[in-house]
Parts: sequence; structure tokens; C-alpha cells
Amino acid sequence: MPLFVLRHLTGLWEALIAFGHLWVHVPVPPPADPTGPAPGHPERLCPDVPPTDRERTLWNDLTGGIR
Repeated sequence: MPLFVLRHLTGLWEALIAFGHLWVHVPVPPPADPTGPAPGHPERLCPDVPPTDRERTLWNDLTGGIR
């Protein structure tokens, strides 16, 4: 395929994408839940079980000691 045809097809493709963005609604993701994962999620923490010393150390490393 000649190079000029490929360039025009590429430009046409990008124009179709831009035109599609005008007509297709892309939903905004919901804000993050500050309480953590949903109930029943395997990564959900048990509120009645205190963190171990290792978990507390890792948490402080991740947050820089800010709570």
C-alpha cells in the first residue's frame, strides 16, 4: 500500500475516533470508597482484629507514618 494512502487512512481513523468521542458517553468512574473494599471482599479488614506488628510496620512504610 502506498505511503500516502496509509497516511490518509491513519488520519481518517484518528478523525473517526475523535468524532466518536463526541457522540459516545464514557461514564466517569465512581469516587473511591474511603472505607475500603466492599463487605465480603477477600481484602476487607476485620475491624475487631488489631493489626500485627509487621502489618503496622508495613502500613507506616506505605503512608510515611501519616494516619
